[in-house]
Amino acid sequence: MTNHKTPCFWILLPLALGACPSAGGSDDTTSSSDSSAGTTAGPSDGSTTSDGGTMSTSSGASQSESSDGADTTQGTETTGGPQPMLAGECPLADRVGGFLFDMESNYTAFSGSVADGVVPVTVLEEVGVEGDCKLLRRNNPFCDPLCSPGETCDFDGECIPYPTNHNVGTVSVTGLFDEVMVEPKAPTFSYFDTMLSHPAWDPGAPLVLQTTGGDYEAFELHGNGVTMVDPIGDTLVLSTEESVTIQWNPSGATNARLHLELNVDQHGITPVSLICDAEDTGSLELSSGLIADFLEFGISGFPRSEYYIQTADSVTIEPGCVELVVRSHVTRGLSVAGHTPCDDPSDCPKGEMCNLMIQTCEPI
Repeated sequence: MTNHKTPCFWILLPLALGACPSAGGSDDTTSSSDSSAGTTAGPSDGSTTSDGGTMSTSSGASQSESSDGADTTQGTETTGGPQPMLAGECPLADRVGGFLFDMESNYTAFSGSVADGVVPVTVLEEVGVEGDCKLLRRNNPFCDPLCSPGETCDFDGECIPYPTNHNVGTVSVTGLFDEVMVEPKAPTFSYFDTMLSHPAWDPGAPLVLQTTGGDYEAFELHGNGVTMVDPIGDTLVLSTEESVTIQWNPSGATNARLHLELNVDQHGITPVSLICDAEDTGSLELSSGLIADFLEFGISGFPRSEYYIQTADSVTIEPGCVELVVRSHVTRGLSVAGHTPCDDPSDCPKGEMCNLMIQTCEPI
């Protein structure tokens, strides 16, 4: 197993909610982690910290039995012992922040932040569901008059203060090859470490994130080291006429699930993504009906598919829900029958021209 430092000279903040507020009352950026619906976070159990305060922990994360005596742990072959049940990702409507371990092909990075409110544009609308998959639409709130700097528009058409990131103290993570201990970077109070070993953990290793507390009470989150996601096949082809079977090599990692994101409308005003969160079994079927519903919302630009193997845990603190996602990621090809993307006229077949605004070949 490789264990060496890989420098990374850019800051990865896909879970940060500290993006610059829009003076026009419309926020256009969401992350991949913001595009998935989660499960309800567990309540605080009132655990005591070393400084005598209280620490919120995720549901079942620090105890082996629930209040009714049921066993809330599950075994693992990778670590040889029981592991805490994880609460899953935050519901988007409650998510005020989170922390992310992102393992790509050549680096692993840590980032995160916690805000005092939910950014409205990150709350995606569910417009379809089938099994483990959902169609989620990003809507852009509109306010008239436009919001002032430092404000954002909510879905009631009202300008509200843009959520501000807060100091939650020192964030430390154990269970890695090298322990992470990070202080917030003012003035955005973001947390990041881009100099981790790569990979940063043993597969299945139990990871524990703890904060010392700052503007909010201390809290604890759990995760597991994941293996690199390994899809089978290079390019998915979507058609309204046929179902598609997604295949990958199961990771076998403790608590791991497959997270899949398909995007075919890169230039839509209110684009829809197909998001799946499934057991790590190695196979997932998308029905022709779900695909037809997905494509009906619009196709433009270069489609893409993102595969993740991940674990997710969450906890509720004063302003809302905070999560920890530990994931590996690869991008694979995606095409749509009858759609030709382009960024040059030569990309289009005879009889069509490239509409550069939407990167789509259209009949002349």
